[in-house]
Amino acid sequence: MLWCIAPGAQAAERELRWKALDVDSHLDAHGVLDVIERHTIVFTGDWNGGERVFNVRARQKLEFIGVQRIDAKTGSLQALQETVVPNNVDEFTWTDRRTLRWRSRLPSDPPFANTQLTYVLHYKLSGILLKEDAQYRIDHDFAFPNRPGPIERFTLNLDLDPVWQPLSTYQNRYSAGPLEPGESFVVNIPLRYSGSVAPTAIDTRRPREIVVAVTALLGIFALLVLVFLMRERSLGRLAPVDPIGIDSAWIENNILTYPAEVIGAAWDGRIGTSEVVALIARMTAEGKLESKVEGPNSMRLNLKVDRDKLNGHERALVDGLFFGHRTETSTKEVRQHYKSRGFDPASVIKPQLDNHVKRILPPGDARVRHRASLVLYVAGIVLFAWSSYYEPVLGGGAVAVVMISLFLVAILQIPGWLFRSRIDWGLKAAAILLIPASVVSLGTAIFLWWYAGAGEVDLPWTTIGALTVLALAISNASINGMKSRQSSAAIAFRKRLATGRSFFLKELEKPQPNLRDAWHPWLLAFGLGKQIDVWSIRHASTTTSASTGDHSTSGSSQSSSSMPTGWSGGGGLSGGAGASGTWAAAAAGMAAGVAAASSSSSSSGSSSSSSGGSSGGGGGGGW
Repeated sequence: MLWCIAPGAQAAERELRWKALDVDSHLDAHGVLDVIERHTIVFTGDWNGGERVFNVRARQKLEFIGVQRIDAKTGSLQALQETVVPNNVDEFTWTDRRTLRWRSRLPSDPPFANTQLTYVLHYKLSGILLKEDAQYRIDHDFAFPNRPGPIERFTLNLDLDPVWQPLSTYQNRYSAGPLEPGESFVVNIPLRYSGSVAPTAIDTRRPREIVVAVTALLGIFALLVLVFLMRERSLGRLAPVDPIGIDSAWIENNILTYPAEVIGAAWDGRIGTSEVVALIARMTAEGKLESKVEGPNSMRLNLKVDRDKLNGHERALVDGLFFGHRTETSTKEVRQHYKSRGFDPASVIKPQLDNHVKRILPPGDARVRHRASLVLYVAGIVLFAWSSYYEPVLGGGAVAVVMISLFLVAILQIPGWLFRSRIDWGLKAAAILLIPASVVSLGTAIFLWWYAGAGEVDLPWTTIGALTVLALAISNASINGMKSRQSSAAIAFRKRLATGRSFFLKELEKPQPNLRDAWHPWLLAFGLGKQIDVWSIRHASTTTSASTGDHSTSGSSQSSSSMPTGWSGGGGLSGGAGASGTWAAAAAGMAAGVAAASSSSSSSGSSSSSSGGSSGGGGGGGW
């Protein structure tokens, strides 16, 4: 309670501030900045000692010379000793490559009480100069913004070697204060160099290996996209699907000549619930089955023909649904029978239905080669291994990048799977599905150009090459996944099927669609069950009695010519769906099958989680 109600008292128990920070620095002829920092720190509380965090950028080098304490009484300098663990006063250590800590108080000593201590840090920093064509620039933070307390008084003496001539206002001595936590003191001076030996500096121009890598990455990716679009256009894959001019005769000649479930499997290259529902609807309309809706997602079926007279996927489905040679079955009985081992009607009919689809599709394949992606991926691994061998510090990051790239290769096959299955998608959809591959290539190029190229991170050329070829491998694999595997004739056939589907979809938007109940299984095969339900809810009450008079649950398919308008929502010819469309939902429940019982009844376990571009800076304080 005291801790909660007295935050001010708690803060007062542990406080740190700089009474003064005095910096003496010299930029020598080689571009190395020699710095002496004099920290006059006032401690209050149970601090162990002081801390200085150096902000060493990529391609910069810190040479630490030493740290000393100034005796408050005599003014003499006491050198601190480096050790692994600073257990004694006047010892220091590096907790990491950038963080220096020194001990000023033993744990057994009383806490500091407004105690003033002075320490002198001496170090050299190279690589702070920026080279801009023939000129140079010092852009350096001589304070450190990441600190817990203010700097009451700051002074800086900046001395330049005679080979450096300032090109703007320059003064040898600067002062400021107070500087609150988060505030810096940046000196930015353009310089001209008159020496004979090139100084140590960071060239602001992008290194040659970065330019080559980014140019190759973007150029090759653009070429891959261009080749993909040209290939798909030549195969007719990008041709638009336009239902204008489609009529009943076209539907009969191009769609109704094949079984509904075959059309459904051929148009999108998949066999699933829609194909099973279409098969049940067709067999019901042909009088082979009799159906009755028993409730939401529940149906009862009666077999009206001798199963021995059925062939192919029809027989496979009947044997699966009417198990044990029965002639009557229901959704509830199927689920009960297969609850232990599972049952998937789509998998049952898939082998035979696949063969049927292959017989109606024009022959021929469009080969897709994956060798380039494999070679690029292996090359990336080899380059990363080379980098890790010469610079072991990169090993962990290299392994992480390789694993992430393998995951991306797998996950970026999803756009290709979607594009190949939706034959009605054209150039616009292709451009959208190319975005993931574009993000990989462009994101890698941006990282290389703005971070590695600007010196934010220092990467050897082998790592730059590895990132480049891995990005290309991922992008190429994703683009390959979108490439058509079928001949132009097969694509044209599937385009015609997609045109029929587009016609059905557009007609379902009308109050009086140019559709017929006899076509209901084919609409279901195209996955339009939900659209039929929506139409039924909105418009079924407006249909004529002639189009809704037949609600028989069995009988043969009627010819389309006998039904002038003939659309009631498809109910009469597919087993009594009626205007509500509940038949399709019940058939979908039957087609969904039964999931196999899990090997374990439960699972457990959970987790939850909830200074600009200048050099120099960093942080400091206590620990």
